[in-house]
Amino acid sequence: MALRIVTGWLCALLLWSNAAAARELKIIFSSYTPPYVFENGEGIVIDIVKAALGSSGHTVIPVYVPIGRGFEMFAEKRVDGTAIIRENSGLTANYSADFMQYHNFAFALKERNQQVRGLEDLKDKSVVAFQNASKYLGGAFGTAMAGNPHYKEIANQETQVLMLMLGRIDVALMDESIFRFYREKLVAEGKVNPTIEYQAFNLFEPTPYKTAFVDPTVRDDFDRGLAAIRRDGTYDAIYRRYVERYFEVKR
Repeated sequence: MALRIVTGWLCALLLWSNAAAARELKIIFSSYTPPYVFENGEGIVIDIVKAALGSSGHTVIPVYVPIGRGFEMFAEKRVDGTAIIRENSGLTANYSADFMQYHNFAFALKERNQQVRGLEDLKDKSVVAFQNASKYLGGAFGTAMAGNPHYKEIANQETQVLMLMLGRIDVALMDESIFRFYREKLVAEGKVNPTIEYQAFNLFEPTPYKTAFVDPTVRDDFDRGLAAIRRDGTYDAIYRRYVERYFEVKR
């Protein structure tokens, strides 16, 4: 009887300690970048972060702000973490293991017969890339674009796709899945002619991304949870859910 009471007490203590450690965590996600981040609390990245942290009992509260503002909020410790980030971001943080990747391509209209075999071929073209592309795509890319007066970076990736499909620029640099999502959206809205063909030039290796945390203990919880959801199939199931809803997303 005494052993049963002690065992029950220890189990209760363990449950209490786990509950006490569980927290509501404010995590920054980049503004609307489907199919990875939707501002209704869904998306591949949001679901992965929720699942990984949820395995330790944590609850994720998404925060949607531009990259620059997100850095300020993290530095001021007004949030607990920020997702989709690389260690070369300059942010002092506790970085997780790689948990997702973007694969950026150079997109051009087929009718223009653009030949883009390497970065040198972008120097004389009007190029619009995603925000902070010159930082994330490597030194060679930044050097190549430094002398291009027609290069710019914008935060709104739907605008990137629209500018390309309307022929206002030569090249759009962005993740393949984000491009495809926005193209399909613009076609459905009647803003883009579905018969216009495009080419995708593979100039870049896939870029892995991490989540950064203020608290190293939470980072460790995330890494353990990430490993667990990879093992039990949850990670792949999240991707499958969006594949079935939209299209194949590389990972």
